[in-house]
Amino acid sequence: MNTREVKNLSTLAINIPADGLFLAILNKANDDLSEENCIRILKAYIDKYLEANPDMIMLNVCYRRCLTPSEVFDSYLYNIETDENGQKVKRLSPTTDAVSMYFASFFTCARVLLQQGIDIYKFLTEYIRQKGCKVYLSVRMNDGHYTDNPAINSNFALKNDKALTINHDGVALDFSKEEVQELFCQYITELLDTYSVDGIEIDWLRHPTLLPEEHRSDLSILNNYMQTIRTLLDRYNKALGLAVRVLPSEQENLKIGADVCQWIADGCANVVTIEKFYIPTNFEMPIPQWKASIKKRNVAKNEYALLCGTDWAVSCQRKYNIAMTPALVRGFTSECLHNGADGVYLFNFFEENGGNSFEYVADSNGNAYLKNCFSERMKAAREPDLLPRRCVHIGRSNGRYPITLGAEECYTFSGQIKKPFNRCQIVVGCDVDASLSVFLNDCDRKIPLQNQPALEGFAYLHETEIKKNGGFLYAVSQVAPYVKTATLPPAETESTEITIQNNAAHPVDLLWLELSFE
Repeated sequence: MNTREVKNLSTLAINIPADGLFLAILNKANDDLSEENCIRILKAYIDKYLEANPDMIMLNVCYRRCLTPSEVFDSYLYNIETDENGQKVKRLSPTTDAVSMYFASFFTCARVLLQQGIDIYKFLTEYIRQKGCKVYLSVRMNDGHYTDNPAINSNFALKNDKALTINHDGVALDFSKEEVQELFCQYITELLDTYSVDGIEIDWLRHPTLLPEEHRSDLSILNNYMQTIRTLLDRYNKALGLAVRVLPSEQENLKIGADVCQWIADGCANVVTIEKFYIPTNFEMPIPQWKASIKKRNVAKNEYALLCGTDWAVSCQRKYNIAMTPALVRGFTSECLHNGADGVYLFNFFEENGGNSFEYVADSNGNAYLKNCFSERMKAAREPDLLPRRCVHIGRSNGRYPITLGAEECYTFSGQIKKPFNRCQIVVGCDVDASLSVFLNDCDRKIPLQNQPALEGFAYLHETEIKKNGGFLYAVSQVAPYVKTATLPPAETESTEITIQNNAAHPVDLLWLELSFE
């Protein structure tokens, strides 16, 4: 039996993207980028994560370029090139202003630190492990940020675009190619030579285009590659963990050539995180199906942890993203654990400037305001049964929202009404002020939904008022012009069929559905 990772009753993993780390430094350094000042800032920053008592922290070390000093992988300071004699040489990588100010600030800070020889990952891996938390270095296999920009995309991808990328455009690296596989093996080897860690995460989710269409049915390509990586880790220490981050369903992964169950059966991967690519966070993961498939394939009974991943927000329509607040984290964790997950994985939970980790609350007078909840929303993953908690229905599988209901039409979905709670409400966001009712299972009693008033400052935001690439919103009343609620009666079973009926003579679009437990 593989005992590389001993599971807790509920595992909490937190992935800290590199942009969060470097922007934390940039925004608090007061122009002092000395190693001493950087370490001071990072200690205080990481301590906020450690307050949640995570079992493991994944440190993201690369996008298309790496953030670590490297002799094998293009970084934000150097390109790794081959000279006329076939020898590897380092040449300064290009810079650019043709990206968002956010991204430019992040990699400019990284470039300065690399130039000064300051390796923040050397400090972080040692510090986090000293605090009793496991550390994995997370390698993004095909990040999609600014792939047309040579300062962001790797020289390796752009220089070899015709031979080593899927559409021969420098975007998605082709993992059926030996040169691509070998590059990442060299980088993982360098990481293991340099840092003392508990494992490596292979992030196939960023971005999940891995093989050309004609090779996606050949599951042996990535199966063999995962065994190669496992063998590489074993040469250092057989106890090293190998984690993967993949799409939510087994079938989705098989369609792109990733046979995740086989990776467990082969003893390769021992931590598997299933997650929707970017937002929306998916509260309705197919955990039982995964467990059944793994049990059927895993004849060696290799131990593994199946984690459910959440991104920074839950979205309904384009641009409308409600930030994951503590109540949403509790709801997500509760749903996942109740359905058999071994734990949760928090991704993109960071604040680079102290101004994007807030929750909407109301004071005793009913006035709305935003409260910083950076640490609290991570701690909430440790308290899934506490109140308040919110569970969001992800909508129809194709296209999600809006869910259009014609006159007198109904929509039914399954909800987990799991105690403890004092009151369970259904919250419905819609585009018009229509008459709606709700009823449970086969019950004939219809409960009318009532309008929920929006507190000042948290009324509906039109799409034109939201930043071009979406923004942080904090209340359902910001994503839907009309919000309606009803208190649900006690249910006889936890899994309940909930039906929304449009009583109006005109259509209504449902923009948001959630169960709120208070």
